[in-house]
Amino acid sequence: MKKLLLSLTICCAAYTAQAQDLIQNIPANSSAVVTIKGSNVTDLFSIKEFENSKIGQEMVKELARESDGDLTSLNDLGIDFNASAYYFLQAEKGVFSNYFAIPLRSKNGFDNLIKKNNSSTEKIKTDGDITYMQDNYDGITVAWNDRMLVVVISEDTNEDDDYNYYSYDDVTEIEEAVEVAVDVAGDAVEAVEVEEVEEAEEVIEIVEVEIEDVEEAVIESTEDATYSNDDYYKKREERYKRERQEREAKRIAKTQKAKVRNLQKAKAFINGDHSSNNILRNKSYVASLGKQNFEAHAWAGDFMNLYQELVETQGFSNAFGMYNVEELYRNSSVSSTLDFTNTSAVLNIDYTMSNAMAKHAKAMYNGKMNKDFFKYFNQDKMLGYMSVNASTEGLLTEYPKLMKSMFANSTNNEMATVIPLGTDLLSVFLDEEAVGELVRGDMLFVVNDIAKKQVTYTTYDYDENYNRIPIEKTKEETVPDFIFMATSNGESIFNKLMNIAVKENEMTVDNGIYKFNTPRSVPVNVYAMHAKGVLFFATSKDQLLAIRNGSFKGSVSGDHKKNISKNTSAAYVNGKNIISQIPVNELPREFKRKINFLTSNTEDLLITTGKLKGNKSSTKVILNTPEEGHKNGLAYFINFIDAFID
Repeated sequence: MKKLLLSLTICCAAYTAQAQDLIQNIPANSSAVVTIKGSNVTDLFSIKEFENSKIGQEMVKELARESDGDLTSLNDLGIDFNASAYYFLQAEKGVFSNYFAIPLRSKNGFDNLIKKNNSSTEKIKTDGDITYMQDNYDGITVAWNDRMLVVVISEDTNEDDDYNYYSYDDVTEIEEAVEVAVDVAGDAVEAVEVEEVEEAEEVIEIVEVEIEDVEEAVIESTEDATYSNDDYYKKREERYKRERQEREAKRIAKTQKAKVRNLQKAKAFINGDHSSNNILRNKSYVASLGKQNFEAHAWAGDFMNLYQELVETQGFSNAFGMYNVEELYRNSSVSSTLDFTNTSAVLNIDYTMSNAMAKHAKAMYNGKMNKDFFKYFNQDKMLGYMSVNASTEGLLTEYPKLMKSMFANSTNNEMATVIPLGTDLLSVFLDEEAVGELVRGDMLFVVNDIAKKQVTYTTYDYDENYNRIPIEKTKEETVPDFIFMATSNGESIFNKLMNIAVKENEMTVDNGIYKFNTPRSVPVNVYAMHAKGVLFFATSKDQLLAIRNGSFKGSVSGDHKKNISKNTSAAYVNGKNIISQIPVNELPREFKRKINFLTSNTEDLLITTGKLKGNKSSTKVILNTPEEGHKNGLAYFINFIDAFID
């Protein structure tokens, strides 16, 4: 029943949202808050539409079974699907409390469901207008009234959870038994050594007899030491029983404490004890809400608070004292929103970092993308790309500073001395500006195609005399056609390195284009070239020749140019082109329907991380959805799940 109730709570939470009355009950010192805006969700996909989906039908069927047919619709649960639902986390003095809060129109639905699934109504208790039940094993508490339902799950990290049955006394018993056996064996061997024999046959016979005596003595001694002594055996069993009882009593005491704690927290939430100082008074949380054009929102507050609660209460403060964590992560937070539009699903992630961390990050990712890259690939033939717009000089300058600040106040004297010294020496030996000229830091990797290629490989068989015979075979492999580009002014250094590789037979060179000598089992050839201020690695020699000769015609849209140039990183996947290359006719019949759905309903995926604005780094994930067959992005995901449910 507990699993069913929790599953229903979490699943139903996916259809509810930010209601003002419930958010006012969330305490301001919460460490994390997740919100689902129900009215926005139901506008996109109604409860009736969800119930008609395969996953919805399964939920309604299970609901009817659990309620003996009294509840035949999700609406019968009494949940206000147009209001709010939340998850939030509180961390206080090593106690981590997880809350799931759901708004209700009426509590009758839950009353009926729970009573149907509890043989004894004594498990369900009432205190004023609050009804609640608690699990006897871990103290999970479910409480509700006519307006809301809350589930509280907590863990006290300050308490000992060691309930296993390992006992050091068991080790002592075994050691004692082994010592007795060894002593007996030693006595027997000494008896053999002092035996006076005159004939070799007699020596062998006596030794054989004594070995048997030793074996019997070891067995008898071990049995006597561990099992034969009735008093000893009884005392051991009594001790085991007492230890089991103590462990069980300890577990029960912890569960009882958790039940009291969870019930207090549940009542405090329902009664609105935190309304005068709720989460809306937390500046970091309010700032993360933005314009609220979303269906879901998640926020995690000050990382240092979580660090101190999670790490230091566990006794790891000394181990982590070598790091200057507080300076680097003070006031850091992360928030995200999920928004479904008519043609996409958009996930926004904002990371607000400390002043110290932001200073390092800005220098590391203050790069400038080479616009010539756009001349060297064609988006019409492209399956995807990944770009990084960093500064090698900034990385080499700031990373040692970051390491130095990390260990500046270290409690480990050796680390506090060695790390700063090492970073200073690194800065002395490295010419950051010169290395930055060799590889500037802007890089672009483009996958042009995925093709099948015949690969020759060697296997072995054996003749009639069991001699191994090599046999050459061929197989078909799917290999990518790609090109990698990086801005570089170090052509002379590149050529020197390549020529060394040629002398070592690791590479060959033809007309200024170097080829890696890969094993025959590797189904792809990789070529390298330095031209036009760019370092190239590619699988197509013809493409590199065309680039060097100036005959390659690139074609890239303004949107892709902007995504690559204006962000610190970007990744793009042309889902439709990739899926179209799946050999559907070669797949088993049971997979064809699922693959057909993918080939007809897969669009592009774009992930970008923008340059720092102040102390904030923003990442956006956009999954485009088909315009036909799905009325919006949320409906697409429900239809996607339905397509893969057998």
